[in-house]
Formats: sequence, structure tokens, C-alpha cells
Amino acid sequence: MPAQHTAAAGREQHRRCSRCQAEKSSRDFYRNPASICKQCHNTATGVRNKARRAAIALLVSVHRDEYRRLLTAERARRLPQPETAAGGGPDVA
Repeated sequence: MPAQHTAAAGREQHRRCSRCQAEKSSRDFYRNPASICKQCHNTATGVRNKARRAAIALLVSVHRDEYRRLLTAERARRLPQPETAAGGGPDVA
């Protein structure tokens, strides 16, 4: 099988990014989305993440009391619960 890969590597394909319109090697593209190069995809992901973080920060600042109450409840829920012995109390033989 390696012979097939080396033959294909000799004639590398180029594709055009639908965002930046640059013609790039097929190695510069992820499989999905196939029409956007890795650089454009990573830039868009960074912008999206910054927007999401800003939206969360705004919601937390506007609803601070509710956020703290929910956070406290979630932390309490995640604490390990004491285990009870199966089958009864201290007089079980």
C-alpha cells in the first residue's frame, strides 16, 4: 500500500479557500469544512470563542447573585456523598 501513497504525493493537489481565495495545498485544508483552509478555520474559531467568552462574562456580571447560587449548588452536587451501608443500621449482623 505505501507505493500508492508515494505516487499520489508526487502530484500534490491544490485547492482554493472559499474565504481568503488563496490557492493552497490540499494539506492546508481540514476534511470538514472542506472548502475553508486551516488558517481561516482557526481564525474563525478564535473569533467565535472570544465572542462566547464575552457573552458569558456579560451574563455573569448582569446576573451575579443567580450565578453564585447556581455555582454553589453545582459545587455541592459534585462533592462526594457519604456512603451508607447496604441493608440497614448498626445492629445488622
